[in-house]
Amino acid sequence: MSRQQKGRGFIRMSASHRVKTTLCNTSLDNPTQRSKDQLIRAAVKFLDTDTICYRVEEPETLVELQKNEWDPVIEWAEKRYGMEIGSSTSIMGPSIPTQTREVLTSHLSSYNMWALQGIEFVVAQLKSMLLTLGLIDLRLTVEQAVLLSRLEEEYQIQKWGNIEWAHDYELQELRARTAAGTLFVHLCSESSTVKHKLLQE
Repeated sequence: MSRQQKGRGFIRMSASHRVKTTLCNTSLDNPTQRSKDQLIRAAVKFLDTDTICYRVEEPETLVELQKNEWDPVIEWAEKRYGMEIGSSTSIMGPSIPTQTREVLTSHLSSYNMWALQGIEFVVAQLKSMLLTLGLIDLRLTVEQAVLLSRLEEEYQIQKWGNIEWAHDYELQELRARTAAGTLFVHLCSESSTVKHKLLQE
């Protein structure tokens, strides 16, 4: 294993450990004293600024790239949850229907407080509720979700180049944080499901 590979492994492990420790402490202490309803409302509000709903009008190559890469995720979410989302080139973003907010609110209500903390964290990393839903539902891998969240940035890098070490570090760090947050959501959700089944028995 090369020194560079070892370094990347350290980034992944240290970031993952930090994230899970922070999320556990936040869930235990709830420093902002938010209720479950407040966490859900905050999560739903992310739809208003979802990265993959905002589109550029030029250049044509980036327009096509966004359409080809982001549209399938939106279409999946609309079909999976039975809600209307869409996209827009306006700086105001798409107009999210009230029914869509209600559907998402109902879905998020099935998660416990700990899982909701994790969901909020992942959304903040990806700047996208839709990509986060795709991750949690196993529609996307961490690598895919991170790449889609950075689509415009990666496009610019392909076109103009980048500072390799800085890009690699940032990418690995983002993947590690996103993976840790997603794992946290799954572990919290699984624990809740098992507890519910045990209580039924």
